[in-house]
Amino acid sequence: MLGARTCIVGVLLVLGAASALCRGAFADEITEGRTAYMRYCASCHGSNADGHGFVAPALAQPPTDLRHLSEGHDTSLLVDRLVRTIDGRRLVTAHGERDMPVWGERFNDIPGEGPQREKAVGDRINAIVAYLMSIQTKGP
Repeated sequence: MLGARTCIVGVLLVLGAASALCRGAFADEITEGRTAYMRYCASCHGSNADGHGFVAPALAQPPTDLRHLSEGHDTSLLVDRLVRTIDGRRLVTAHGERDMPVWGERFNDIPGEGPQREKAVGDRINAIVAYLMSIQTKGP
């Protein structure tokens, strides 16, 4: 019969392995998000997400510095806000008309139809948000 100490060690090993797998999956999502960000967002928001992309000078409203979004915001509310902004469900009222593309409609390179395509678009948006959350900094 196994002792309590052996069982505890076994449980901790399983939890550690599961945690490592989750961290790996999250790291993969961040990597995918960075790739998508560089393809779809960097031209306006900059490769460093500082709001100074090469298209920025031509825009009526300067793009947001995406590195400081978490300042003064609850993380879960910020994540929801970012998803809704990227997919087009949230208008940025301070900008007047929406200058940013509705990416939920513009990810044309994702194949499929209906719920499968919608899930794939949601996965891409979630990956971009995971990347943005990973680069949050404090101060200017």
